[in-house]
Amino acid sequence: MKNKIFLILTGFVFIFISSCTKDFDAINTNPNNPDSAPIENVFAYTIKSVSSCFGTTEMETAAGYVGHVTKGKYTDITTYTSPPSSGVWNVIYRTTASNANFVISEAKKTENFNLLGATMVLKVYVMQLATDIYGKVPYTEAGLGNDGIIYPAYDTEQAIYYDMLAKLDTANDLLINNPQNGNFEDGDLLYEGNITKWKKFCNSLHLRLAIRISNIDESKASSEISKIIDNPDKYPIFESNADNAFLAYPGEDWVEPWTARHSAIGVDWMAKPLIDTLLNYSDPRIAFYADSLSDGTYIGLTVGEEAETTSYSRVNDLFVNNPTGSVFFLKYAEVEFIIAEAAKRGFITADAQTAYENAITASCEEYGISSGDISTYLAGSDVAWNDDINKIYIQKWISLFRQSWEAWAEMRRTDIPTLPPAANSKLLGLSNMVGYKDKCSIIYFLVLNFVIKFINKFNYKV
Repeated sequence: MKNKIFLILTGFVFIFISSCTKDFDAINTNPNNPDSAPIENVFAYTIKSVSSCFGTTEMETAAGYVGHVTKGKYTDITTYTSPPSSGVWNVIYRTTASNANFVISEAKKTENFNLLGATMVLKVYVMQLATDIYGKVPYTEAGLGNDGIIYPAYDTEQAIYYDMLAKLDTANDLLINNPQNGNFEDGDLLYEGNITKWKKFCNSLHLRLAIRISNIDESKASSEISKIIDNPDKYPIFESNADNAFLAYPGEDWVEPWTARHSAIGVDWMAKPLIDTLLNYSDPRIAFYADSLSDGTYIGLTVGEEAETTSYSRVNDLFVNNPTGSVFFLKYAEVEFIIAEAAKRGFITADAQTAYENAITASCEEYGISSGDISTYLAGSDVAWNDDINKIYIQKWISLFRQSWEAWAEMRRTDIPTLPPAANSKLLGLSNMVGYKDKCSIIYFLVLNFVIKFINKFNYKV
């Protein structure tokens, strides 16, 4: 699979270059339009582009905002002194959305409905990232530059979420395990053309979106979640870690994003909130998340502070020195946490404790932790189920390590855990401003780059 990634993506780049050079007389042809590339290659590149949303900006912003990982040097972004780069925005809009639109258009023409459904799932995934990270963003008109829409309108978060839920319903209906419905095995870097797994990904993502709106529109959330859970034949969801949606990197020319970022900067420490929680709970995942100090202890760095390299625990090499690592889009553990919360809140008829324990077990099993150690952990006083919904939120926060965008969105939704602002924050004590919550104790959205706002300033202000 990892060699397949390299070959497909290299092929995409080769076709892209060839299309720009072999027809030199066609000077008016847009060299950025990949209409000469095989649709499977563009689909593969779209998957890879989604994974590129994780990495430098994620580590410098969301990973610190949620108290997972922090920088020991160059803390200007961590302390809100400098705005983050527009890298994620560019990946979402310049690459992923436009490529997804191309695949969707071509899949409709060729009546490859399975490819159409899978690409719709990918587009929903990346557009959820966009609105979670930036708030009100272009959605309806996103990625339509080739159609002449260069100043796209901005849509509200609520409108985006409601439309994405509808899109996932459509995608689920399109995904049918029948060769006559189309296939895309050659370009599928996630599931190698397994339609059942794509349906599970689609409906598990549907649960994620539905629980996110539950504090804004509880009735809608409850209806969407119960629809999925009560109809497993029509709406299959993740059932084990074998269903996890992730992209495994081949290394060499295509290096896992956290490793690529760490190799370039190398200043990543475990943050104090997560380390302290793992220690207090005697959590066996600590040995996989973090490197211990020379004396075998673990110490987390306060977010916003600078550090000596030997004084605090570094992020485990499994995540920052692993070129062939993986980027996880969505995991089975998260689905079980959603079921646990939905059951606890009365949205569905299910056992919250069973789902809660299934979620923790799945998270621990990702790292090969033994069943005995998992049972001991589940029996601990800080972990054992006692009908407290906050335990679901805390454990979900722990399990979302390295899925920082989702952890950040969930922390804003639940207000769990409650974390202090970054040390030495330049915004402490200031009144509320766009992008910040509770007098800047937690950043709520990333602030858009000035150039992006200025270019489309009319629609940005509407």
